[in-house]
Amino acid sequence: MRKRRTYGARGILARGTLFAAAALWALSSGVAQATHTKFTQPLPRPPVLTGGEHVENGVITPGANPGSISIVATDRDIVVPGLANASTNPTRFWTFGGFVPPPTLRFPTGKTLNVKFTNNLNDIKGTNPSGTDAQGRFQGLANGTQSGLPGSRTELTVHHHGSHVAPSSDGWACGYYFATGGGSLNYVFPNRESDAKNTTGLERGTTQWYHNHRVDVTGHTAWKGLSGGHSIIDDPNDPKLPKGPAVIEGGVNKGFLYDVSLTIRDLTFASANIGGVVKANQIPYTFLFDGSVGDHLTVNSVPQPFLNVEPTKYLFRFLVPGNARKYFMRLRQSGSTSNITMVQVMQDAGITGPVNRTEIPIGIAERVGVVIDFAPFAGKTLILQNNQGASGQCVPGPSSTCTTATSEIMQFRVGTTVTQQENINVANITRAFPRAADLTPVANTRTVNFTREGSHWTIRLGVSGRLGDDRIMDCGRTDADPVIDTVEEWTVQNPGNWTHSIHTHDVDQICVSRNGGACPASDLFKEVWPFPPNTTIVFRLKPTDFTQVAFDPDATACNPAGAEQPPNPDNTGECQNVDFADNSGDLTTPTFTPDRHGTANVTGDQARAEAGGGRYMIHCHVIEHEDLAMMTQWRVRSNPDGTRNDVPKI
Repeated sequence: MRKRRTYGARGILARGTLFAAAALWALSSGVAQATHTKFTQPLPRPPVLTGGEHVENGVITPGANPGSISIVATDRDIVVPGLANASTNPTRFWTFGGFVPPPTLRFPTGKTLNVKFTNNLNDIKGTNPSGTDAQGRFQGLANGTQSGLPGSRTELTVHHHGSHVAPSSDGWACGYYFATGGGSLNYVFPNRESDAKNTTGLERGTTQWYHNHRVDVTGHTAWKGLSGGHSIIDDPNDPKLPKGPAVIEGGVNKGFLYDVSLTIRDLTFASANIGGVVKANQIPYTFLFDGSVGDHLTVNSVPQPFLNVEPTKYLFRFLVPGNARKYFMRLRQSGSTSNITMVQVMQDAGITGPVNRTEIPIGIAERVGVVIDFAPFAGKTLILQNNQGASGQCVPGPSSTCTTATSEIMQFRVGTTVTQQENINVANITRAFPRAADLTPVANTRTVNFTREGSHWTIRLGVSGRLGDDRIMDCGRTDADPVIDTVEEWTVQNPGNWTHSIHTHDVDQICVSRNGGACPASDLFKEVWPFPPNTTIVFRLKPTDFTQVAFDPDATACNPAGAEQPPNPDNTGECQNVDFADNSGDLTTPTFTPDRHGTANVTGDQARAEAGGGRYMIHCHVIEHEDLAMMTQWRVRSNPDGTRNDVPKI
């Protein structure tokens, strides 16, 4: 009989889940909820940073160095337009630079951008993750999490989602942290990458984004505001996209008139004790096992706004940063039941080609670039809806989380004049991108199974042609180690009845098949893959630049040869590709649950882990699933193995 490890630090998860349910009940039954009237407030455009700026507490200060940006994370009380009594009851957010969503970064491909992030958050230092501590700090993370994990998690690590960078600048979930109280870290984004159809050495033009990625508390901090900042790469090799004249508001760069960034997320606004005073319009976070959802849909932080548009073509860059709600976007004229065709031209990894769509599903962390032609609707009003009423489209369930308040996203008010005629031909918005046939030969195949065991979200990895034991995240373990410049084919499975969004760091991936058939034209070139229930996607990837070395998290010898498991499941960092035991039967706990997980010492030997170059992640981006350790990590081996490289090829 195999010995199973006890659940360790996560053994109190059930208590945390019950507490969260009680907290949600309290919010709905005994705490005043905020209200708003839809389509009464204009859509705000986030500020756009192009280099040289220092951003803190909502103030943007120009600088002399165009290759660097400085962003300070602080608490800030922000008036949310449209909420009742908003001017006297501003909302406390945790912010990057004092803005929600965070500022947009926009820069040309190939330009190395250095971004310094500083952690001056205050509420995060609070000792009550669910309420207010004696110092008036609301829902801090200095003394455990709502999910039941002990210890402090007040550090930040910023993930530049979709960017091709070394783990030291990738927001490694397990390291390269910077502490509150003024800790900082410099991130280097080289914006260089090659693939079979792009030999320029320059990263493709696309829409990326950034957010805190600290293991165990990504959901808590995302809800509070530390997510959703767009990062736009402009590539002269891309075809012409809608852009229009520059937009400057109050001396602040807001991008371009016909190129609009939209960050869509749901929040719950309710009364909460902030600094010892009960205030309306706050955003109390409630951890939920299935994924945390809100009852207000916001776009760029405003509940159900409107946007005045001209009767011409616009490019909308859609992003859903979390936490758990998936959207099924459709566009209709006010009062009509007919869907208007939208043209998707960009996937996560950039431009592929135009795809006509009457409904566009978008899950957590996905980005889609969509062209909408408003010319036929001059003088009309259009509504961007969330079609959550179709069977299985309330994500996450239960259906009580989907109401009339979450069925409409925003309104477009179409004018009658055009400021700048661009004559965009959508059929020309196409660019060659790699297909499966371009990524050969395949050097290795792997299987990754995202599933649920009892009350735990888990991952099972295929080794030697079969699935191994189910596991949760261990910051000291490496579960895959592809060799630099070789092609791997990964089969990723969701055998359950839940919806996941699966994100793989480092390089873009090419779809090979979906459920054994062809990949849809809308999902070919990505790094976040939508996984409805009972879905299998096969994709290929080729790590091309950055390598990491193995590290032993506790300096104890491992048994890599043929045994069912290493002698100590905590000691698997140097045991990648061990032939773990088959996992069969209905289990209630993961077999491998490291004692180390959930403690401050997440990797065992932090200095050795960071000196080795860190790791890349693969995880579910339903953020509470991620925080419950539905995540694992992998490294890129040099050839021969043993070299760390954080510098891209030129």
